[in-house]
Amino acid sequence: MTAWTVTLRGIRYRWGRSLAVLLLATVAVTAAVLAPAYSRAAQQSVLLDGLTHASLTSTGLLVGAATPADAAAAPTSGTRLAISNALGRYPTLKAAFGTPVASVEAESQFGDPSDALAARLAYRDGACEHLVVTGACPTAEGQVLVSDRSAKDNKLATGQQVTLRGKPGRTRTLIITGTYTPVDASAGYWGRTAYFNAGSPGPDGASTRTDALFVGIEEDVRSLGTDARVRFEYPLKPQALDLDNVASAREDLKLLGRALPSAGGLQVTSALPGVLDDIVVEQEAVARNVPVVAIPLVLLSLFVLFLLVAAVTEERSPELALAKLRGYPLARAGRFGFAESLVLIVLAAPLGLVAGLLLVRAAAAMVLAPGTAVELSGPVLLTTVAAVAGAVLAALGAGWRTLGRPVLALLRRVPNRAKWRATVLEVAAATLAAVALFQAFRDRSSALALVAAPLLALVAGMAVARLLTGYARGSLRRAGRRGRLAALLSAAQLARRPAGHRIVVVLTVAVALLTFAATSWDVAAGARTERARQTMGADRVFTVDVAHPDALVAAVAQADPSGQSMAVVRGQQHYGDGSVELLAVESAKLPAVADWAGHDLKALAGKLRPGAVAPVVVKDRIEVDASAANLKTEKDRPLRLVAVVSAPGEPPRTVGLGVIVAGGHTYGAPLPGCATGCRLLGLGVSRTPGSTDVYTVDVTLSAVRGADGPVDAGFEADGRWRRLAARAPQAELTVRSGPGLGLGIRSGDAGDVIAEHVSAPDTIPVVAVGAVPKGDAFAFPALTDRPQQFGVAARADRLPRAGDRGLLFDLDYAVRSAERTTSLADTDTLRYEVWASPKAPADLGKRLTAAGARVLESDSVDGTVTRLERLAPALSLRLYLLAGAAAVLLAVGAVLLTAYVGATARLNELAALRLAGVPASTLRRGVLREYRALLGVPLLVGAVTGIGGAALMLPGLQLVSVRDAAGLGDLADAFGPGWLPAALLAVVCGLGLAVAVVLRMFAGASPHRLREGER
Repeated sequence: MTAWTVTLRGIRYRWGRSLAVLLLATVAVTAAVLAPAYSRAAQQSVLLDGLTHASLTSTGLLVGAATPADAAAAPTSGTRLAISNALGRYPTLKAAFGTPVASVEAESQFGDPSDALAARLAYRDGACEHLVVTGACPTAEGQVLVSDRSAKDNKLATGQQVTLRGKPGRTRTLIITGTYTPVDASAGYWGRTAYFNAGSPGPDGASTRTDALFVGIEEDVRSLGTDARVRFEYPLKPQALDLDNVASAREDLKLLGRALPSAGGLQVTSALPGVLDDIVVEQEAVARNVPVVAIPLVLLSLFVLFLLVAAVTEERSPELALAKLRGYPLARAGRFGFAESLVLIVLAAPLGLVAGLLLVRAAAAMVLAPGTAVELSGPVLLTTVAAVAGAVLAALGAGWRTLGRPVLALLRRVPNRAKWRATVLEVAAATLAAVALFQAFRDRSSALALVAAPLLALVAGMAVARLLTGYARGSLRRAGRRGRLAALLSAAQLARRPAGHRIVVVLTVAVALLTFAATSWDVAAGARTERARQTMGADRVFTVDVAHPDALVAAVAQADPSGQSMAVVRGQQHYGDGSVELLAVESAKLPAVADWAGHDLKALAGKLRPGAVAPVVVKDRIEVDASAANLKTEKDRPLRLVAVVSAPGEPPRTVGLGVIVAGGHTYGAPLPGCATGCRLLGLGVSRTPGSTDVYTVDVTLSAVRGADGPVDAGFEADGRWRRLAARAPQAELTVRSGPGLGLGIRSGDAGDVIAEHVSAPDTIPVVAVGAVPKGDAFAFPALTDRPQQFGVAARADRLPRAGDRGLLFDLDYAVRSAERTTSLADTDTLRYEVWASPKAPADLGKRLTAAGARVLESDSVDGTVTRLERLAPALSLRLYLLAGAAAVLLAVGAVLLTAYVGATARLNELAALRLAGVPASTLRRGVLREYRALLGVPLLVGAVTGIGGAALMLPGLQLVSVRDAAGLGDLADAFGPGWLPAALLAVVCGLGLAVAVVLRMFAGASPHRLREGER
């Protein structure tokens, strides 16, 4: 019979033990494969996420003419071919970028030269696909497309001709074929160019810009003769870059400029290297943390394999003794003793490799970026070989001591006692743990400090094993004196079985690893949620496109009548060495909608809007009942009663109500554009234009009506109406409140004398954060470029969704203040958002679009948390959770396997005790007491050690992002509903199941087992 035949028959005969060895070896290889496979997949996920979520302008490739002369000389067709040929030299780079968008642009002017309008004349590939066009898209020479708002503001219409002025003496007449509105003005397609900036100053500083004019062919742009700009913008395809080719693509990008023809004067620009630099920081963190997580699991797997092989070899001691008695040399006896285990370990290599890759693939599908590939790489194969070698060494080390014992020792049934080697190992482990702990207190981010938690768990496990052994020996003596048989039996097993002590170490370490991982995850999850809440400001945020703030407020009110959504207007103003974020909010809705921890939002809303005064709103027509007296004018020039009104989003306009006559009279006028209501900003007297003679008049205003009836103008309220000095600074105006509003006027000023309705305070209350103008009162631009007076109502450390430098104030107050002098319609510097609470309608996005607020993008706290969970710290902690769970499964398996391997001898012992008259119930209680101590104490100590290790290490770890300061998160988050209690419950259930299996196994310990031939 050959050695192979003996080995295979032995595996078949001991199939249960062989299966256990195969499984544990497979787990060891799987644990080893996890580190390189998961690390590579996680780094690929970080790369995909970073490239996908970066803006197209940050990751794209821009190739453009270096000078206007180069641009004028190079038609786009030839330039496109030259760039394509250059990219062809770098296949990786060419595959990484998509079809380019070509653009040719030049500055032009049109209209009256004394009040010129500046326009960017542009040709752009596929522009009409990104525009909502009314009319026709230009396709032929001499055709142009203008924006809706520029057409309205400048009285342009489809079919009209517009003559553009370019280089001195060069003009180009184009026919307007239609008007447009951009589908998304912030889309990456538009690149870095500001095409939609109507109202901003032109390049000469004197003209005013319109939105860009789009033509159908590039020759129309070149025909102006002005400096043209030719560019090709290549969008990145994130899926085309991976860990294997990203370094090559980065180098190729540096070389691309040299490959372009020098005659074309082309320059290459890309911010992709900077984006990749940020990604590398996250990838390095993953690569640094994953091995620290995986190595303890691999070592634990090998140790459990060591225990199992040692137990199996110990069980085969009589067979080894027989082999020695038959004259087998030590080497041949070794082959006889180890061949089965070594064959099974080799078979475990492909199984563990496949299992590891499948496990990482499942993790990638659930938690990594979509499209993340799991690959069989060189490091994975090398790690597999190393794991198999480690398993072989563990098996040889486990059985060598048994093989080297004399024949009589092999035939003994009494387990070996621990020798000095175990003490040396314990001292070494304790010393290493002390060094790691010392380093952790000095620098928690160091490599040695990162292994402090598993080392502490190992030391705790060894200490528990020692203490449990000492306690069992004392209990053995006490139980013997007191005659407690169940306690005696359990104490004897705990005191004399070395396998039980090793199980204590394994279980303590496993539970500590799992509780450390679960505690860390719960604390990090709390930190991520807090970061997401700070980033978002509300449960959901919609970025929308509206014409002006009033349109936003109206759309929100229509879409969500419940009041669980809030209009927010955002701006930004440069100040000092940075920018100040501006947040204008609907203060009354702040408590119901905003998510701003640590603040009494109800009290804050009261401070931001201390006294709400309703505006005076009139629709379609205004009528005023007035009585005039003491009317004196020179040259009998008439005076007119006027009203100052403002349509939503529009600047104030003065409406004449009629010539003032002595006595009572009703004055009125229609209000075009006020079908939905216009604010009445003021009432007063206007004189003949150009006259400066002095006049006097006393006017008493008794009532105001709109088309739908009387409105409350607040004439009786003191301070509700006051003099507006800006229009007629030299005029004298006395304002008297009462049943009728009295205006006593004496003026020689050319301007209108106006009493304004005060619906917003002169000084707007504000919450100030960070480096903003000093003092409790200051002037600062708000929704417009004109300074607004602010008074600090409160200060805070951060603003929701605005960071640590900004101002928060009431939207309505700011709008009323701004619209006294200017228009907020189509202001490009403002950004419009809608914040929604969890109680807001689920389909709020659709409702906003239906209400006229087109949703450009949306985000939520949950979405932000999901993105944070794909950063390096969360990816590392996920592997730690997986490793902790695997460690506990190994420990539970070790408990069962240890009981199974020694089951024959143990059952015989119990059967002998039954034969001696010991009741089965007493034996059952003894086994329960044994396993209660064997499993319960390590469970408790491991949990405390894991939580303590987390409390020690987490203040030094970055839990949200590698760019964050360490120590974010609150340890208290681990003691609520989360992974920690679930993990502990799962461990208790697993150990309980293991005890139930052991009890069922030992239930067959009847005296009949002792009959000859029964096993």
